[in-house]
Amino acid sequence: MDATLLTGWDALCQRLSPAFTHPTYATFLHLATGWVLCRSKPTVTNLVCTIGTSLLGQAAKHWTVYERFFYRSVWAMLEVSRLLLVEVVAPLIRTYGLWQGIDLAIDDTTCGRCGRHVAFAGYFKDASISNTLKTVIHWSHNWVIGTVMLRPKRWPTWVIGLPVWFTLYRKPVDCNRQPPFRTRQQIAAQMIRQTREALPDWGLRIATDGQYATREVVEATAGAQSNLVSRIRSDAALYALPPRRKVGQRGQPRKKGRRLPTPRQLAARRKKGWHMIKALLYGKRRKRLVLSIVCLWYHVGRNRPIKLLIVRDPQGQQKDDYLFCTDSTVGEVEILERFSGRWPIEESIQEGKQLEGLETVQGWCKRTVPRQAAMALVVQTLVKAWYLKHGVKATAAQPKGTDWQRSKKHPTPLDMLATLRKVLWTDRINSNSTLKGRVRGLWKTLQFALCAAA
Repeated sequence: MDATLLTGWDALCQRLSPAFTHPTYATFLHLATGWVLCRSKPTVTNLVCTIGTSLLGQAAKHWTVYERFFYRSVWAMLEVSRLLLVEVVAPLIRTYGLWQGIDLAIDDTTCGRCGRHVAFAGYFKDASISNTLKTVIHWSHNWVIGTVMLRPKRWPTWVIGLPVWFTLYRKPVDCNRQPPFRTRQQIAAQMIRQTREALPDWGLRIATDGQYATREVVEATAGAQSNLVSRIRSDAALYALPPRRKVGQRGQPRKKGRRLPTPRQLAARRKKGWHMIKALLYGKRRKRLVLSIVCLWYHVGRNRPIKLLIVRDPQGQQKDDYLFCTDSTVGEVEILERFSGRWPIEESIQEGKQLEGLETVQGWCKRTVPRQAAMALVVQTLVKAWYLKHGVKATAAQPKGTDWQRSKKHPTPLDMLATLRKVLWTDRINSNSTLKGRVRGLWKTLQFALCAAA
């Protein structure tokens, strides 16, 4: 096995070391590597058993050190997120991305928890299960997540999600002056501002669902290099652009023009102005009828012109969709592709729950809860970054296809995780195979990991 595959993982984790002290970083490296190798719930006990007596050529610490990492060690998840964006994701985009800028998608999700004494838990709606016929509300945490969308040059039709921002939504009863209460929309606006502060010279394109199309989020995107694409209300109050002032006209300039029909009314009444476009939607080229209008959504964007885009399925199988962009010069194809391109954030959330244990962590105290679950998404981004930089070249470590599925258009997150696991396990077995005592301890660790996979 190529030694650069292992050193590449160590070097990638090293980029987050400024967020920790030297001893705490060693603990973080052990936990992140153990998180990758662990095939059961990522509790601290399971991680310690997976780490065993040594990992990455270093002796393992006492189990209490790993326990204290989440509830007592001095480090901030906000700084880890900033370094993850600047030191890991940004160089990845610069080297492998088709667009040299940040495509940021923001959404929230619930993570089910058990126990009345779990800090910051409450009853929240699970949007992934709820529909028009039923609403599912369960005891859980509510996370607002910011994910960078990367379209690799190697797979131009594939968009990969890299989670970078993770903020736990807290109910008013769980807040005081430090930290104060913030709505999900205010949290999303703060993520946008943090991204602009971390990478001030980069272009920033944001895509969100309709619940984040609010004044706070739109104001956070104000600037020459950033804009927002989202869904607009079908009954939104739209206005024409203010008319030009006449020569010698007195009085304050008008802020908005005449009232326009709502997006739903425009879609039903307008017969002219529609045209057909082809866009890359969810990995496939599809035809759509679109109608675009430059107007004002004064309640949200004030005097900032927006481009309203009404999207219609020419075959009539889907309902009309209503999108908008805060930059009126952006083309219809780009608006449609950017909104559909935010789907990988849903995939990242699903992967975090199914593969990294986002929903199965066991921390319950006030300091552990905001750190331990977010660690699952930090590991997910590190694994994907490692695969794009190193693992894609390691054909010997990649999982083989089956007789009925020999080739894929692009690797899955499980393929990336399996490739890194094989590299790490190969190094542990080869480096310890000459010492009988260490082999015996390694066998216990390996047996534990394999039994947890059953």
